[in-house]
Amino acid sequence: MTEALDNLLDNLLGVKPDEEVALIVDAGTDEQVVETLSEGLSLRKATPVVVRIPVPYVPGEEYPASVAALLRNADVAIELTSLFIGSNRSRQDATAAGLRYAAMPGVRMSTFREGGPLTVDFDQIRPMAEAVGDAWTTANEFRITTPGGTDLKGSIVGRPGRVLHGICRASGSYMAPPDIEAGTAPLEGTTEGVAVIDADLLFMGTGPLPEPVILHFHAGELVDFEGSESGRLGEMLDRCNDDRMTNLAEVSLGLNPKGRICDVPMETEATLGSAHIALGNSIAYGGVVDAVAHLDAVMSDATLELDGTPFMIRGEFV
Repeated sequence: MTEALDNLLDNLLGVKPDEEVALIVDAGTDEQVVETLSEGLSLRKATPVVVRIPVPYVPGEEYPASVAALLRNADVAIELTSLFIGSNRSRQDATAAGLRYAAMPGVRMSTFREGGPLTVDFDQIRPMAEAVGDAWTTANEFRITTPGGTDLKGSIVGRPGRVLHGICRASGSYMAPPDIEAGTAPLEGTTEGVAVIDADLLFMGTGPLPEPVILHFHAGELVDFEGSESGRLGEMLDRCNDDRMTNLAEVSLGLNPKGRICDVPMETEATLGSAHIALGNSIAYGGVVDAVAHLDAVMSDATLELDGTPFMIRGEFV
């Protein structure tokens, strides 16, 4: 735990004495994580400020006005809520003003385990993650397949690769450790095929999934979904109440070699060898759909082809 905590506070966030660090929590947050981070920050002579908010109803929900104001004046924020909300406008405004923001919703003490996903050398992995981002940028077409039955293909012409490498030391940084990933937004209206989600529907119940959920796409839109656990997705789509949520917003590869598919969403989507897609909002990934939320769904043992050539096979680069 000490190695992971030191890596997060010193290497990834670069916390300095006298800095104010907001810990954003709700009723579903692991309180031991809050206590551990608070102690670690105090030992560094930084000031932890625990900010409690109601459990968010949908991903990306806005912060209360008082919290938004606090974030604009803090040095660092760590999102520890039970649902991901770091895509909201309040956060974007705060990072534009210089806030360093680590989105870590749903993390547990197990995330800080010895040899776990927060103990990797993020600086060493960063060039590889950026190379994957460059590969997305230069390709014209992607195809993702999995042994579970996924076969999804679409255009990425003109779409930039987006890299989350976990390092959040620079002013205005936004990252999501332990997540290391690289992906892009497929061109709207182009993706066809099936995604067999056998790992997790992130923040839609407790993962991993006991049975796969099968998503069917036509012309870049979710047209059907099935499986005994598919009600998780249906219920979240109902909550969002936005017709744009059927948009295929993202395709990404997980790149953290010490991640595992587990009950912590941010670790599951980070795991090397996994791939994930997202529904809804694609703005952060270079798309044009400004839906109310961004919903991730993870599949295991993924193979990625770019322009017909294998790029990664079940976690191994070709």
